[in-house]
Amino acid sequence: MASSDRASPRDIRRIIRGIANRERTTALTLMSRPGGSHNAAPRCPSSVAAYPPAAIEVRASAADFGRTTVEGALPAELPICGVMGDSQAALFAQRAFSPGSAKVTLGTGSSVLLNVGEAPRRSGSGIVTTVAWVHDGRPTYAFEGIINCTGATVTWLRDQLGLIGTSEETEALARGLPDNGGVYLVPAFVGLGAPYWREDARAAIVGLTPHATRAHVARAALEAIAYQIRDVLDAMAVESGAPLVELSADGGMVENAFLVQFLADVARVAVRASTLPELSALGAALAGMLGTGVHASLESLERLDLGVRQYSPAMPAAQADVLYAGWKRAVARTF
Repeated sequence: MASSDRASPRDIRRIIRGIANRERTTALTLMSRPGGSHNAAPRCPSSVAAYPPAAIEVRASAADFGRTTVEGALPAELPICGVMGDSQAALFAQRAFSPGSAKVTLGTGSSVLLNVGEAPRRSGSGIVTTVAWVHDGRPTYAFEGIINCTGATVTWLRDQLGLIGTSEETEALARGLPDNGGVYLVPAFVGLGAPYWREDARAAIVGLTPHATRAHVARAALEAIAYQIRDVLDAMAVESGAPLVELSADGGMVENAFLVQFLADVARVAVRASTLPELSALGAALAGMLGTGVHASLESLERLDLGVRQYSPAMPAAQADVLYAGWKRAVARTF
């Protein structure tokens, strides 16, 4: 089960949490020991603060968490196995098991996670270090970057400005132009998230001329999603010391082929777009399959055909860099 971070126990003696979920609620702090081993020092969030440390047990994502009939709704007990935070579960569902593999969820906002291997790394640029999962007693760590507004920008065009009737219209509008016409939209409606972390930033549309149309604004909204993802990926690459190998994408906006291709072009990386609508639940299910023995290894999970569309960079690198430089100039004007 992909889990939220809220504990609501009913007459329980012990809270049992998946390690990725507990770290996500700041219930543990990543610590280093000499020789490269790592442990978790308990620090309880408000949801479990009322319970003594001895009552809180942290288990690996694929561990046995007990049995349930869902209060009698099921005719027989089912094992509870596969407990993960939503972003980590999506990374797991993408089978991003190797360092340098990343995923981005294209939703209202976006969560970018990069597998950084078995040793935690500290970031000096606002990138969060998180436990992705634990398998066979070995933790896998990830960098996480949060983008405040991605799909929400398209919703703003529809609901606030009335420039489009449906979100799907943006793809045809963007494809109807030869280029962006120098128009950039920086969706800092609630400030900018990673890697800028500027609460004082304000949204802006930059580069408008008398020739600009609603199509230019729609295209700028889609391109802004890709630029923000590159912002995070570039920061992660510097901090991780390893090149990005592969980027997987999920979420509702992967249906927009213009957006995903532009992401591959501007980030200069192959993108695997999932054809499945929801990956968090799938990731928890895959972890459960490991725990219950349905699949014996990560390699077995990698062989599953879960349906992806492949996108490779098609734009010349020099052109992508020019466009991205224009984005950086636009961002600089928002704070």
